[in-house]
Amino acid sequence: ISFEKGFKLSIDEIRKKIKPSTKLISLTQPHNPTGVMLSESEIREVVKICEEKKIYFLLDETYREMTFKGMTPLAATLSPFCISVSSLSKTYGLPGIRLGWILTKNPKLQELFLAAKEQIFICHSLLDETVALHFYEKMRTKRLEQNLKKIKEHFLIVKNWIENEKRMEWVEPSGGVVCFPRFKIEAGIDTEKFYQILNQEYKTYVGPGHWFEMPKEFMRIGYGWPTTSELVKGLKNISLALDRSAKH
Repeated sequence: ISFEKGFKLSIDEIRKKIKPSTKLISLTQPHNPTGVMLSESEIREVVKICEEKKIYFLLDETYREMTFKGMTPLAATLSPFCISVSSLSKTYGLPGIRLGWILTKNPKLQELFLAAKEQIFICHSLLDETVALHFYEKMRTKRLEQNLKKIKEHFLIVKNWIENEKRMEWVEPSGGVVCFPRFKIEAGIDTEKFYQILNQEYKTYVGPGHWFEMPKEFMRIGYGWPTTSELVKGLKNISLALDRSAKH
């Protein structure tokens, strides 16, 4: 995937990369760090490939419900070759209970995953599972509505900043709580100086591109967790660091 192609998934590239030894295709929905989402047709194309090649499709759907354009089908419901993983940590903001799940319609995989669970940690805390069940049954819908409202508000703040910050450009995310903008080449930014000033002087932190095997001109900006005032200040600090790191 590339910025110029909108970080879109290439079905042809997936086919080309499959080798006789390939056992699994692993993707995320929406993608981290770009926030780009797979369409339902793209997901079904990957499923089709996996069924043809008799390999598994693992889709990390931890952020699946954080979408601006409607949710795609749960991957595990589409084929016995599909595996969905998620948790209460991200969309619902409950990382403290350390609870997640893995779903598949494949009986053999279900047995394998249960055996792996028993070998790794035997079982979860009963208290954590009780809290999780109560939350999911009684509070899930309300909490999701609250979180989506905040996410959309923060997304619009970031979008407005990008539109007015002429030294930056992005592929607009369609879900999640992260985006992956980059410096425009013509902006002439000294990358190393920028991160030094941003981190050390403005105490503002982003995920530089090399974390994701991309050039440092890219950065991951998270807009879900900070308060609104912290987000606005952080974006302002990025602009100030850009001011001071332009090559002359």
